[in-house]
Amino acid sequence: MGSIRLFFLLTCCYFYGFSQAEYPVDYFEKPLDIPLILSGTFGELRSNHFHSGLDIKTQKRTGFNVYSSAKGYVSRIKISNWGYGKALYITHPNGFTTVYAHLKKFSPKIEEYVKKRQYEKESYEIHLFPKVNELPIEKKEVVAFSGNSGSSGGPHLHYEIRDAKARPINPMYFGIDVPDSKNPEIRAAVAYAFGESSHVN
Repeated sequence: MGSIRLFFLLTCCYFYGFSQAEYPVDYFEKPLDIPLILSGTFGELRSNHFHSGLDIKTQKRTGFNVYSSAKGYVSRIKISNWGYGKALYITHPNGFTTVYAHLKKFSPKIEEYVKKRQYEKESYEIHLFPKVNELPIEKKEVVAFSGNSGSSGGPHLHYEIRDAKARPINPMYFGIDVPDSKNPEIRAAVAYAFGESSHVN
C-alpha cells in the first residue's frame, strides 16, 4: 500500500511540475503598482461559474494606474453596464492575452479611440476589435485606471491571463505572486455518502 501511495504522490508532483513549466514565469509584470491583496482567487466557485482570474483589491479606491503586463496590442475593448464593465484585452507576442476589467477609464490614446467609435455608433455600450497596428502597447505602459464598473461589488481590478484559445489560466502560474501569511481555517465540513449502501457516521 505504501508503494502505491508513493507512486501516486510522485506522479502528481511530476504532472504539477510539468504544468508549471509550460508557462513563462518572468514574462508578465503585475498590473498594479501597489501590494497585491486579493478579494477573489482563480477557480473560485461562483453562483453560476468558476472565477476566471484574480480580483485585486485597490484599497477601497478607484483611479490607480493599470499597467500592461507585457508588450503587445489592444485586441479587444468592451464597455457594458454589466459584467466586466469597462474591459481591455491585450494580446502579446507569445500568444497569451491579458484582461483588465471593471476599469474606471482607459489611457488617453485608448479613450480617444473608444470615444470616436461611441459617437459613430451613438452608443455608450460598445464592443471593439482593434487591428494589430492600431493600438500597440509597451510593457508597463499605463493602459487604464482601476475602477468599479459593471457588475462589481466594490473597487478592484479583475485580472486574467488567457491562452491562444481564450482559455483562462491561473495568473500565479506566470510568477505573479501574492504574499499570503494567513493560515487556512476550516470553518465547516460536509460529508456525503457515495450510495445507498454507504453511510456517514
